[in-house]
Amino acid sequence: MREYCSKTVSVRKFRGPAMMVVFCAVFVMLSSRADARGFTTRYESMRASLTLPAHAHEIQVAPALEQIERRVQAAESDSRVEPLYLAVPVDDDERAAMALKLAKPKKYRALMAALDAELAKSTARPVDPHVDPHEEAEVTTGSGDRVAQAGQEPQGAHGNQNNMVNPVAADDLNKTRKIRVHPDLFRLMSAAAVTTRMQRTHVRVSIDSARLLDKPDARGELLAQLAPFMEADELRKVAGKLRIAQQLDVDADLLPAGPRRAVKSFEIFRGPNCFMTALAFQYPKMVRSQLVNIKTERDHHEVMINNDELWRVLQSSFYEVDPARSPLKFGDMIVFFQLPANLKSPTDADISYRWVKHATTYLFNDFAYSKGSKSPNSPYLVGTLRSEWRAWEKHVASGGGNLGVKVFRKPLKSATSRPPKALDDWLY
Repeated sequence: MREYCSKTVSVRKFRGPAMMVVFCAVFVMLSSRADARGFTTRYESMRASLTLPAHAHEIQVAPALEQIERRVQAAESDSRVEPLYLAVPVDDDERAAMALKLAKPKKYRALMAALDAELAKSTARPVDPHVDPHEEAEVTTGSGDRVAQAGQEPQGAHGNQNNMVNPVAADDLNKTRKIRVHPDLFRLMSAAAVTTRMQRTHVRVSIDSARLLDKPDARGELLAQLAPFMEADELRKVAGKLRIAQQLDVDADLLPAGPRRAVKSFEIFRGPNCFMTALAFQYPKMVRSQLVNIKTERDHHEVMINNDELWRVLQSSFYEVDPARSPLKFGDMIVFFQLPANLKSPTDADISYRWVKHATTYLFNDFAYSKGSKSPNSPYLVGTLRSEWRAWEKHVASGGGNLGVKVFRKPLKSATSRPPKALDDWLY
């Protein structure tokens, strides 16, 4: 932003600091929108503005036992709660092996008989790992990914997870059936075994502050990028740890208050999705604003944000960043689009909100924070941008499109005191 603000120094002389800040923010928004009409289509084009000495390792996170029990029980009375589903193998031996792992002590035979009965009643429609029962794709990276340290590239295979208790591979589509786990069936299962099968991979990241002691510019830039997302006392705590070379944990120290509470956790409701997660990182109250979250979907939690709602608020309350000119900063929202295969070079007027498929929040280095889908089987996680990019690149290609990405940044705090403009001209 500083490169644009420098052009408004003369305004400050005549209009005062407040006018300069507002004019600068508007100038940045207009300049960025005029220059960044295209899509970024290569991961290699994304550059980090800040590379920090970081340590990262993968951990497995799973929903709490109480959440699993609530999903089984409450789904009967609350339509917003997503039921628990099981991908049951058609093959007898594979089904027996699954029952052996899931059954409570001395309940194997009863569980096997119950699964056989449910399988006989089930439809022939196979489980599709790309689409959950509520028609939203959840694309995540496989747990086999290796996490890169600062300055290194992550490696490993990428896979898809769906909203089943036991995700299935694409080549097993005709070998499983989708079965809802009702209370009687759940009583035969070990809740701990069920949660183990629902584990997802979270990247635990820490910053080696000792290696920043002799880099005051890097420390200052980190604090400057955190400032729009933190309260003053939170920022002072981070600054204090940097001064005494105390290690910073991303989950506990660098995420804003809302994401800090949510990270590594699961929901029980159908609805909280990647769009809501990305928007709440910027403005926590905005996801409940009637000016933004206009539609409440049936059988979904009210905080769910649709792609049309996200696209609208991006146009009215954010400015677009061209990654080729401005490296990524902490908190930048990275939006993934499925572009038509025959697309040439669209202008903003040509872009359809239907192309918007996913959103993630950039942190630093190659790390990002997101939620895979609206399914409660999808937790709030820190992962790598490369992993998300490769997974979505593969996913949109399977749908006959090409991946395109845009980056959006929130304006200065002092320039955003007014609510977003009214949406009464937005037709659905």
